[in-house]
Amino acid sequence: MTKKDFFRVIIKLFGLYSLILSIFYFIPSNIPFIYNDFDLSTIIWFLGILSFLILIYSFLIKNVDSVINTLKLDKGFDDDKIEFGNFDSYKILKLSFILIGAFLIIDFLPEFLQYLFLAFKKDASPNGLNYVDTVNFGNTIDYFNWGISGINIILGYLILTNYNGLAKWMNKNTNNQ
Repeated sequence: MTKKDFFRVIIKLFGLYSLILSIFYFIPSNIPFIYNDFDLSTIIWFLGILSFLILIYSFLIKNVDSVINTLKLDKGFDDDKIEFGNFDSYKILKLSFILIGAFLIIDFLPEFLQYLFLAFKKDASPNGLNYVDTVNFGNTIDYFNWGISGINIILGYLILTNYNGLAKWMNKNTNNQ
């Protein structure tokens, strides 16, 4: 594998991971702010940030060679090849998807368990939920974030269980360039 191919795969996977985090975390967690403050400037600000994120991620995924050339990532090495032993681009993609799925689960599992504990505490508390009310649990934002963290855990699980097919799909797209 050449250095340029390696950096191509790494940048595409970073763009894909960032896109997944934006779609399943940034956008849903900011929708309640738009709902609470339904103002034209808030909506324009949110759509501007969303357009900027989509532009960055599409640039990272589609124009990888220009990013590599601009940052000169393939310069300064002794030779043009990177030796991974038996690792080819397909195996690196498989490893990368395993890491992305694991990071999604590791990042959102504590938040999901915290919301699960607080919901249990709210239902099981016999005396008016004094503790739970002080942490402001029970409104739609908390349930919404609980759902978002659950969706991210499910997405991480799906990536972990289907990493082979995803790696084949991404490798096919990488080889077409």
